[in-house]
Amino acid sequence: MRTLRKLPSPATVLASGALAIALGGTSIAAVSAIPRASVGTAELKNGAVTTVKIRNGQVTSADIADGGVTSADVRNGSLGRVDFRPGQLPHGPTGPQGPPGPAGLSGREQVASETPLTSVGPKNLTVPCPAGKKVMGGGVEISGAGRNRVTVVENKPSGDNAWEGEAFEAVATGSTWKLVVHAICANVAP
Repeated sequence: MRTLRKLPSPATVLASGALAIALGGTSIAAVSAIPRASVGTAELKNGAVTTVKIRNGQVTSADIADGGVTSADVRNGSLGRVDFRPGQLPHGPTGPQGPPGPAGLSGREQVASETPLTSVGPKNLTVPCPAGKKVMGGGVEISGAGRNRVTVVENKPSGDNAWEGEAFEAVATGSTWKLVVHAICANVAP
């Protein structure tokens, strides 16, 4: 003879499901209600806390015990000069003497000369550098009441130790003017 098994009623199935959810919810609530500072090193498995589980900037030097990070914990090449305080890095040995630099300049001076203040033109003037000095640059200027009618036609080095300038009246004038020539000179080391 066959016996029929009686299935639970829909009300019993529904009540059992509600009980399971209620008990599961309580256990979830219990996990999220862990008291602050109640989990310590003894409660954590090795490797349980990983980089992914720590927010950037959360671990500071105050959180690390003195001597807690050793050279074995730092990847080679990961630190730069900015990671050290001044004086923490030793200086390396002095390197070999380098080749001499380019020729140096010394004793720079500006020398000038001028023509008389007249209305006669053209005017030409060469200003030499003092003995042993080379011309590095120069220039000319025109001054006097008639300067607006005068044109400069030469403004250049004359060899390697003088500066030359020349000017004439582009429009004839009875007003006076003069030519001033400047030479910038210096000693040039070989």
